[in-house]
Amino acid sequence: MARILIADSVSERRNILSTFLRGNDHFVIPVKGEEEAIRLMREVHPDLIIAEGNLEGAKLLTQAREIVASVAVIMLMAGPPTIDQVVELMNQGVNDVLVSPLDINDVQAKVETALGRRPTPEQVQIRFRGLVGSNPRMQQIFRKIIKIAAGGSAVLLLGEKGTGKQLVAEQIHALSVRKDMAFNSVLCSAMPGKELCLELFGEDPAPGESRSERRRGLFELSDGGTLYLEDIGSMPPAVQAKLVRFLEEGTVHRIGKGHGLSLDVRVLASNTEPLTYLVQDGTFRSDLFYALSASLIELPALRARVGDIPELTDLFLSRYDVQIAGEAVELLMNYFWPGNVDELKNALDQAVTLCDGNRVELRDLPPRVLRAVALSGRRHKFTPRPKEPSP
Repeated sequence: MARILIADSVSERRNILSTFLRGNDHFVIPVKGEEEAIRLMREVHPDLIIAEGNLEGAKLLTQAREIVASVAVIMLMAGPPTIDQVVELMNQGVNDVLVSPLDINDVQAKVETALGRRPTPEQVQIRFRGLVGSNPRMQQIFRKIIKIAAGGSAVLLLGEKGTGKQLVAEQIHALSVRKDMAFNSVLCSAMPGKELCLELFGEDPAPGESRSERRRGLFELSDGGTLYLEDIGSMPPAVQAKLVRFLEEGTVHRIGKGHGLSLDVRVLASNTEPLTYLVQDGTFRSDLFYALSASLIELPALRARVGDIPELTDLFLSRYDVQIAGEAVELLMNYFWPGNVDELKNALDQAVTLCDGNRVELRDLPPRVLRAVALSGRRHKFTPRPKEPSP
């Protein structure tokens, strides 16, 4: 399965290509305009771009090469190009050309040829906004996010606090067909059962009250979009039962005597500990667990992917245009990080506040981090990545 970005303002042609390529088990992202295409390229890093264009449409191609140097490009054209145009397009890095009206056999042959020049999925480094990591396990998770986003089933995200479950949920929504609809979230552990039930399912007006007294719940507000339920393991049994009913029937019932509402909402849920423990002790429904875990993503602790710390450090410091000393990075690689990626980000935010100039030194890191590493010793070494030669 390849990630194919289609940038085409002609809706009929865009729909034909999307339907055909999805039928060939590719993950397809269709967009109308150049700006949206460039934004999504930075998030998805596609294997192939099929773009409407001509000799003047060089901006999209230039941006594509900067974001994903090895991306394949097929240009959509309204009519057959001349020999000189073909030569010029190839010199710009276009792999092939598709001409309207489309010939599906021609589309299949040219897509397969273009993708054949790409590295294998195992060799592709996938990056999302706010989610980075060259660790093989993280790369596997990134590929899984892309596949899951294309579906519609409920998703369960597991991982310690601070591992990025909220970011993954947002990314699944952003890559799905629901991306232009609502994304709502609720922290289930932040409110008691009755209040959570009201928040999720809403309430019908009491007898004698006007319809304006009706309270709309997050399910209703998320119709057509996505609802993220954080810390679902803390959800009380009565609320679990109403959630199971929605997942089975696609309907919600407000508190009161109202009729069921048929809604189209994709449910994403997360928890910091495996729900199997809660199922075993009877505090979490087994049918709800099975419904949620059909699509399961388990995020590793930061200490299990120490090699990603330099990359994460670069990401967080890039917001400030601040550098960091190599010895400081090495110390960060040797801390346990009980708060995971969130704790690393907070530690770097503090260090930026304390540092002189635009460089974080060892002394600028939080004292708790310095003390912990001093007591435990250093096991991991930091080797700076070689700088890419200037063009």
